[in-house]
Amino acid sequence: MTKPKVHTIPLTPKSITHRRLSRRATGSITASVQQSDKVYYGQITFGTGTPQNFDIDLDIGSGDLFVFGKNCVSPACNNHPKYDPDFDKTFSPIDRNFSIKYTDDTKISGIQARSLFELSVNGQTTPIMNLINNNKLDKPQFSFLLGREADKSPSELTIGGSNPVRYRADTLAFTNLVNNNTGAWEIPIDNCVIDGEELNTQDHKNGIYSLPCEDVHEVGLIFSGMAWYINLSDFTVEVTEDVCIGAVIYGNIIGSNTKWIIGSAFLKNVYTMFDQGNRQVGFAEIVHNN
Repeated sequence: MTKPKVHTIPLTPKSITHRRLSRRATGSITASVQQSDKVYYGQITFGTGTPQNFDIDLDIGSGDLFVFGKNCVSPACNNHPKYDPDFDKTFSPIDRNFSIKYTDDTKISGIQARSLFELSVNGQTTPIMNLINNNKLDKPQFSFLLGREADKSPSELTIGGSNPVRYRADTLAFTNLVNNNTGAWEIPIDNCVIDGEELNTQDHKNGIYSLPCEDVHEVGLIFSGMAWYINLSDFTVEVTEDVCIGAVIYGNIIGSNTKWIIGSAFLKNVYTMFDQGNRQVGFAEIVHNN
């Protein structure tokens, strides 16, 4: 029997708070205390032989996959599983250093691992590209459905295509990547719609905008002529009692004041398909099963 070439992985949304930690001998892991954030984890298994399972933050903004090794002595490694090559029958050292710096100045150094998606700062061939190159998938695509903890809606990653029961196919609309995308999933945005006009908010600081918690606003982003709206529960974030901010945050963190990072506040409202073969991103209306 032929094995399926489309694989769906359930994801688990979690709230996290970044902390500043030091790492002995080999560098530093630095991340300031920030507002709690939400990430989506999927479990993967490393190597052959004794299974070694790891919960991985699936983030298309980075193409570098790493896990903590058995020799890690940093506090950052506490309470996390560590990869042990002695239990992996197919382990083969690359003999190259691994280093990555994130936009919040987090820096990770160590032995090079393998990347998850295309945007790798260490010149790695990513697992998904490896599957595509070896004809192991039905289609050179992967898709995300991001749910909410509040309503217990499902979250999943589908590799090799999409999960058609999760979205309305007649609403699927693609936007081509920009020509100079440098390996990122970067698409042009037509416009941002906020109640049909500019949103009247107060600059909170550091690019964060405060607004009354009871305010109701219709916020949407337009791609290829299609408007996709953000649910109010995703847009309005209560940081303390009766103090709310909008989920649209300005910050020149990617080297340009004309680029936006479209995060989970928006992506929870659409089914998203990343088409590696045609270099395009598609959005579709989610099918909600009651």
